[in-house]
Amino acid sequence: MAQVNRCLKQLFFGFNMLLGIAGCVLLVLGMIAAPHNTEHDQGESIGLTWIISTAVVSVLLSLLGAYGAYRENIVILRLFLGIIGFGSILFLILGCKVARSMPEAMQLIKENLPAITSEMMADAEQRQTIMALQVQGKCCGIMSYRDWESNIPETCQCSSFKSDPSQCMEVQMTKDGGNWGRSDKSEMMWIYREPCGPLILENFDSAFKSVLGFFLGFGLYACIGQVLSGVMIRQVKKVQSTDVPEPIEDGHRFTPQFQAIRHVEGVAGVEPTTFYP
Repeated sequence: MAQVNRCLKQLFFGFNMLLGIAGCVLLVLGMIAAPHNTEHDQGESIGLTWIISTAVVSVLLSLLGAYGAYRENIVILRLFLGIIGFGSILFLILGCKVARSMPEAMQLIKENLPAITSEMMADAEQRQTIMALQVQGKCCGIMSYRDWESNIPETCQCSSFKSDPSQCMEVQMTKDGGNWGRSDKSEMMWIYREPCGPLILENFDSAFKSVLGFFLGFGLYACIGQVLSGVMIRQVKKVQSTDVPEPIEDGHRFTPQFQAIRHVEGVAGVEPTTFYP
């Protein structure tokens, strides 16, 4: 009995194994991020749903493809080909949409950054987030240090003044809640020169690029799966066609054994039996 090309089978199994591993990794990451997600973060909820859904489908699809290759079942392999073909088209379309919308989305965020800053400064929890960002990015405020009005937090203080004074600037901080520089009861403070706005925009840009890479990466990987599954189906059909029994003529199979017996009967002068035509 003929067999499917061993190298092709191993390559197809390897593809499905990597697909399953990627699905498991995404599923673990999604489960870790789920407890930290709140009902107010709609954008994060949608992204988390996409990640978990993709992870589950990837694991199930890898099992389906591996089983179809192991059993050399054309029906299962065709089902695998159809699902992964749909997935590749879907992810490539979404990737193209993300790529087209990135410049417009970044421009919209830049235009609305001042309004976003006002909303964040009005919320105590958001202010804590900004202060953590200031420590990480060595910056002060979102648009500028004036976002904090007269209550500049300690996270704005420039700790690298001695090593790199170019990162710092000296400002006058009032103690009585008055306007900047208009009070006699004031002291000077070294803070980070750069605002955190550019860092926030950079984080948004990195997030868009990560989403783009996620969609395009899975789409291209699914295209590879399409090619492999198509070749696999063709190979299985070829093998099955070589295993079809030879056709029987007039209801009898003319095998070499039957022909030898018939020859012996003719030589011995025995009339052939009626079993033979």
